Amino acid sequence: MAAALAHSLIADIAVGIAFLGLMLTLSAVSRHPSLGGATRFAVGHVAFSLGASLFILMLDADLAASSRPLAGWVALLASAAGAAAMVDGMARLLEHPQRIAVARAAWGAALGLLALGALPLRSDPLRLASDLTNAMAMAGLVAVLLRGYAPPYRVPALVAGAASLVLCILYLAGSIQGWTGAINAVLPAYERWVWLDLALWNTLNLCVMMLASFRALVVFVRRSRTDALTHCLNRSGFEDELQALSLRLPSDVPVVVLALDIDHFKDINDRCGHAAGDAYLARFAQVLQGGVRQSDLVARTGGEEFVAVLVDAQQEAGERVAGKILDAVRSLDVECEGERLRTTVSIGIASGFGLSAVDALMRRADRALYGAKAAGRDCVSTAGPGETTGAGMALSASARRGDDASIGWASDR
Repeated sequence: MAAALAHSLIADIAVGIAFLGLMLTLSAVSRHPSLGGATRFAVGHVAFSLGASLFILMLDADLAASSRPLAGWVALLASAAGAAAMVDGMARLLEHPQRIAVARAAWGAALGLLALGALPLRSDPLRLASDLTNAMAMAGLVAVLLRGYAPPYRVPALVAGAASLVLCILYLAGSIQGWTGAINAVLPAYERWVWLDLALWNTLNLCVMMLASFRALVVFVRRSRTDALTHCLNRSGFEDELQALSLRLPSDVPVVVLALDIDHFKDINDRCGHAAGDAYLARFAQVLQGGVRQSDLVARTGGEEFVAVLVDAQQEAGERVAGKILDAVRSLDVECEGERLRTTVSIGIASGFGLSAVDALMRRADRALYGAKAAGRDCVSTAGPGETTGAGMALSASARRGDDASIGWASDR
């Protein structure tokens, strides 16, 4: 039994250390907060395994009576901290919506188990606290994992949750007097218990590796499809999103395309420097993204050029959105050498039906944008149905200058 125990403990700790190395690598490469959760889980796994190993060795070895309490407390502290870190890390990895509450509950339970170990119970309090710590760790993981995540996380999360549930039942049963006989009846040989425990832990670790790898892949793909400065979609991401939406939505869904170009942006770069220009682009993108719905698409298509696609929206809705963006951009002044530079944007609008027509709508919106530029900038030009020129609606001159807080519309035909 001693040989099997030593082999299982060495294998468990070795797997935990290798797992930690992999998670540290993924976290360092991705630089994403959720992958930091995977690292936290791996650190917790190593601490949990070391604590459990120390506790088992303490019970199996012939330690002096004076050494047992100290060894037991060290083992319990490591296990409780590791259990809380694993639950906290898993919630962060999967970006659980209540991950802060989960973390507080996990660390609170760990403190409670440490307090339980100090109670003057007739039975061995440290042994009871250790058994409950093992069960608490698995129960916490079950609560986080069995939540119904979307692909690609769903299957590995379900498998990891099932493995955690079985471990929770086994650990909890071991802490309840009378259940130990039932476990021994099913697993009469100690080695079988050891290898079942290792098999379940290896299953859990493999699933967590898959979850972390999927998360890293999603992060890398998202970065490849997103403009690093503005966090809007880049051209590649924009085309991918359009294609994905076209497969999900009806072919005759109403669509509005907004083509936007920041007026005199070169002046900001020339007078204030490219750092100020980059900062302004980031602020402009926030205004643009805040002016549309989450279901709409926003992309940066050029230096100071952007496009927004409003899905399942009519032309009137696009005009309202454009008006709000115009007002918001006027407040994005840039301070340069003690002077405040007023900024504006020109917008072209085109509307139609079906995402397959977005390319044609973008060309019409671009021509409408040229019409807005020709009309004096700081205005909206809307292409009429089937028009190939940038005609339509434009802001009045007073509104273009920002003299009137309301948006006045006038035909530019």
